[in-house]
Amino acid sequence: MNQKVFISYSWTTPKHEEWVLSLGKRLISDGIDVVLDKWDLKEGHDLYDFMESMVKSPEINKVLIILDKEYTERADSRKGGVGTETQIISPKIYKDVSQEKFIPVVRERNENSEAYIPAYLDGRVYIDLSSDEHFEENYESLLRNIYGRPSFSKPKLGKAPSYLFEDSPLNFRTSHILRGFEKQLLNKPDRANLLIRDFLDDFIENLKEFGITYKSRDHIEVGKQICENINQYTPLRDDFIKFFDILTNSNVDFDIDILIQFMEELPTFFSPLDNRKSWDSFEFDNFKFIIHELLLYLVAVGLKNSNYKFIEEILYSSYFTKDKYNHINEAKNFDTFYGHTDIIKPYYDQTHSQNHFSAMADFIIKRIPDFLSKRLLVQADLLCYHVAELNNLRWFPITYIYDTSGRYELFYRLESRRHFEKVKILFGVETIDEFKGKLKELEEKDKGNNYRVSYSGSFDSVIPLYRLIDKEKLGTKR
Repeated sequence: MNQKVFISYSWTTPKHEEWVLSLGKRLISDGIDVVLDKWDLKEGHDLYDFMESMVKSPEINKVLIILDKEYTERADSRKGGVGTETQIISPKIYKDVSQEKFIPVVRERNENSEAYIPAYLDGRVYIDLSSDEHFEENYESLLRNIYGRPSFSKPKLGKAPSYLFEDSPLNFRTSHILRGFEKQLLNKPDRANLLIRDFLDDFIENLKEFGITYKSRDHIEVGKQICENINQYTPLRDDFIKFFDILTNSNVDFDIDILIQFMEELPTFFSPLDNRKSWDSFEFDNFKFIIHELLLYLVAVGLKNSNYKFIEEILYSSYFTKDKYNHINEAKNFDTFYGHTDIIKPYYDQTHSQNHFSAMADFIIKRIPDFLSKRLLVQADLLCYHVAELNNLRWFPITYIYDTSGRYELFYRLESRRHFEKVKILFGVETIDEFKGKLKELEEKDKGNNYRVSYSGSFDSVIPLYRLIDKEKLGTKR
């Protein structure tokens, strides 16, 4: 629907009049019918009657009040045509504090960068066209105002999360084990394996409580239930992260197979734990998200505490996963825990954010606990990708876009021989020459095909390992 506006301004200078004329022409080119004295006021017309009729006319959707120094002074002193217009407009402004017909448009600022605003418009939100630098974005705001198409619309009111009204919150026994874990490791390190086993057994039992019974097959409703479910599970996840943060920061020897066997159980959550014979693939997407996230945090706490042996065990162990009937599958690698869900996207876009390449990645980043950093988690994701690339496995680092600096200590410190000796197990090598050979293989593989690992539409791609590391500088410093 076409809109009609009247432009009110002061005949300050020919240059200012030309600016107003250009604004009017541009608005017309954008489909807006503009009433302007330059082309609508003819010889013999009554100037004041013309202005009053335009201000009061129901056919005029908006009145644009162009504010410069001269207009403001004339409005405040009620001089000339501007003063007359002010006497007509100001009662309407004062009478209706929520009026939307009269739009102040700032054209000029004073030496202190303060906008020229007449008294009767003081406190009103204005459109700022005083700066060439920001003209285009603010002109768009003016267009959106005239057409009633704001950049941001208030979303529809949703429902309160159902878990808020449960009779009692979930209590996790993992929290009780965690409270005394650090002290017990210090005082009774020989009990570490027993404590780890108890914690992980309880974690599995608690995780079973997060199966979802879906109320609807509508994708937005499904996404809502999954996001709420994951948020409700967060305290259990945080117990897990803190537990392994303490463990990987200790000097206690423990049996890594306890953790490996725990992880081998996790894929049982990708299908019904009951005897159902059929199900929709999305029904277990909450567990795909949860298990993917757990793998990232195990690597992240290992990096945080420089426990590279722990990370190596996670990324290079064989996993003999089981199904719900306890049948053992063929040995798999860590990429078996790579889980991806798109089902949350419609709900997530509607209620959280649309400024992302992946709803799952954005959700993971927004859920990072305050005792860990985003950079650490992204580095863990990238390490998983680089190890997978070296071993022909499948892992796309979905969070890479949240930190594209490419400067991670783990990689750039490989110039140090001492650092190389510490972290070489992460890359499955024993010597610098062996590592150089692997990097050369990766580079040769990419030659000629302009291979980029990135999100579609993103300018930022994942920097390949052979570019992160200068082969010729490997281990050349102490």
